[in-house]
Amino acid sequence: MEGICGTETTLSIVSRFILTILSAAVLSAATPEVDKAPKVDKTKLEAYLRYAEGYARDINLAIDDPAPSTLSGFFRLTVHLSRGANKLDRIYYITADGEHVINGAVWDLEHSPFQETLAHLPTAGFSFGPANAKVTLVVFSDFQCPYCQSLAKTLRENVAQKYPEQVRVVYQDFPLTAIHNWAQSAAEAARCLGAQNPAAFWIFHDWIFDHQKEVTAANLREKTLALVKDQHLDEGKAAACMDTHATAADVQESMKAGRALQVELTPTLFLNGRMSAGALPWDGLNDLIQREVNSPAATKN
Repeated sequence: MEGICGTETTLSIVSRFILTILSAAVLSAATPEVDKAPKVDKTKLEAYLRYAEGYARDINLAIDDPAPSTLSGFFRLTVHLSRGANKLDRIYYITADGEHVINGAVWDLEHSPFQETLAHLPTAGFSFGPANAKVTLVVFSDFQCPYCQSLAKTLRENVAQKYPEQVRVVYQDFPLTAIHNWAQSAAEAARCLGAQNPAAFWIFHDWIFDHQKEVTAANLREKTLALVKDQHLDEGKAAACMDTHATAADVQESMKAGRALQVELTPTLFLNGRMSAGALPWDGLNDLIQREVNSPAATKN
């Protein structure tokens, strides 16, 4: 369950989620459209999921009430998994009668296959590229992750140069605190600088990835304040912001959004809702961007 910083492919992360208990098309035709969410026997459902998914006994399950989804006849069911400090969310879909659960993707052929993901994907935050860009690329990243460092260079150089008008890149925090001891503090610091000047967020972003091997939990504050001074920002405000953890809640909110989208490793990208996990090389990322730039409009509704 512990988060991973790596280059694993999307298929290795989500392959078990594309299996369905029943055909989505059959269920959609058979399930009446209702506005009221079904009542769920959570004790029964937990026991079923533990058996079906093979969840270990020491993994705690907390099941949310069914929530509306963008899919007619289906409700979104979020299951929160935890073991100690490690947390992970799993998303299922349940029919209006509360009797059938989908473990996998449910697609409506009249809309984008990523419609449900897009409904929950956070696109506000520190970004570069035009707001009306055809492609929105949301990256969940960790400042201490070496694979994130590699992807950051690709995004800041290749993407910005080749697609200055067609791609908007949005940064979201997903520090893997179980394995990276200064990632959370760095995420908070970046937001502290960004609160003074949005451009300063990207200055910090580029600086910390360039100097990642030099940063430690002990010297992060000192090095950040040196950067603040160099950029002529308010040192007192930056220090107070970091020391009081004023942006910690924002970082946690970003992580919560990531878990709800089943982000497990860093970096994880969403290109117009299409999930891709790991540090894609430029050729691979460029192919995905080209696919979105050239895709028919009907797939984006």
